[in-house]
Amino acid sequence: MTMKANYKPIIILDDDPTGSQSVSQVPVLNDWSKASIQAELEKETSVFFIITNSRALSQIEAQQLNEEIGQTIRSLIKDFYIISRGDSTLRGHFFYEVASLAKGLQWDQEDYLTIFIPAFIEGNRLTKDDTHYLVDQEKWIPIAQTPYAQDKTFGYQHSNLVEFIIEKTNNQIKKVEIQSISIANLEKSDTLFLLEKIQNAKKFLIVNALTYEHIDRFASVIKNSGRKIIFRTSASFAASFGGVKSSKLLSKDEIYQNSPIENGGLIVVGSHVPNTTAQLNQLIQSGIKTIELEVERILHNQSHVEDYLKSLAQQIDDHLADKNDVVLYTSRKLVTGHDETESLKLSVNVSTNLVFIIKNLSIQPKFFISKGGITSSDIATFGLNIKRAIVLGQVEKGISVWQTDESSKFPLMPYIVFPGNVGTPDTLKHVYDKIR
Repeated sequence: MTMKANYKPIIILDDDPTGSQSVSQVPVLNDWSKASIQAELEKETSVFFIITNSRALSQIEAQQLNEEIGQTIRSLIKDFYIISRGDSTLRGHFFYEVASLAKGLQWDQEDYLTIFIPAFIEGNRLTKDDTHYLVDQEKWIPIAQTPYAQDKTFGYQHSNLVEFIIEKTNNQIKKVEIQSISIANLEKSDTLFLLEKIQNAKKFLIVNALTYEHIDRFASVIKNSGRKIIFRTSASFAASFGGVKSSKLLSKDEIYQNSPIENGGLIVVGSHVPNTTAQLNQLIQSGIKTIELEVERILHNQSHVEDYLKSLAQQIDDHLADKNDVVLYTSRKLVTGHDETESLKLSVNVSTNLVFIIKNLSIQPKFFISKGGITSSDIATFGLNIKRAIVLGQVEKGISVWQTDESSKFPLMPYIVFPGNVGTPDTLKHVYDKIR
């Protein structure tokens, strides 16, 4: 495989499909086979995403996956940047993914630096004084005081990122091994000072950011560092560092530029965060056709589940053929397990049933909105068989539009990846009104 001597791609491993929510005209891969990654490298693609959906996996599975991808990348190319894109509300396997990725790359534990930048500008998740906040209008809410911190699988107790790292690494990382770059450093210090901070950092470096100007400043400096680095960041840094930041929201015409389908559109809602439920309620009030997937029925009545799911698929097909838009949503009563592992398995089970419904559709929707990270990934990969898609841009802040590839179940369809934690109560309805 021959590549230009100065080719140094930015490879972004995304733990669900929502990390492309700040970029445009960037490919996303839904598999991490050697052939797929090699194809992007042969094209000399400057930035590309690999959707691992590792947030839907157990810790051990996530570690194995990241180590495997690290080994594959190492076998194909020697000079690259690597970003582990995680949730800006701090849910995910975090430390274990980064450590396993480094292991696969054969980077010694003492030989690389983890740079942690969770600020997500579009979503008002901002970091100052090493503390991560959700900013709601004028209220700065420490992230550990939000519903995201109560996540049954990925909950946490600390908003201060130093304490968060110590908590999530089970004290494997000590306070003295964690340094940070402040807002004042980014605004007032020269490049040499910042490079020295990076060079002298031990194992973790926290980067505070309140605006894209802060992220852009750091992104421009870090490329001059000679250290081996794994970035654990939100979507905003990936967009800035790759130079693929979206400049404007997509128009309706841009979303449908290659899609001639005139059937009804489909919205699937799997996420259970309070924000999603509030958005779903507003959408339902608009009069859209509704189909509820009764979660307790599929969990407790296994003998007739397949017939039930096929009947829902047929109902969706009937609505789409009649040019009616329809929303398929999981029942809102959250079913949880006895512990983190069992709760995650239940979530995956529900997502698997949503995928079964999508696989049994025969009518191509005019558009497809998928609400929720795990939901979006499973539907894209297993329901729609999307191997590679192009991110056209965003329909609203933090909400990406993919164009499906020719080989997918529904070719050249706008597939809208709508994170569960993005938007206000009227955002889902607003997006629907924009594209309907």
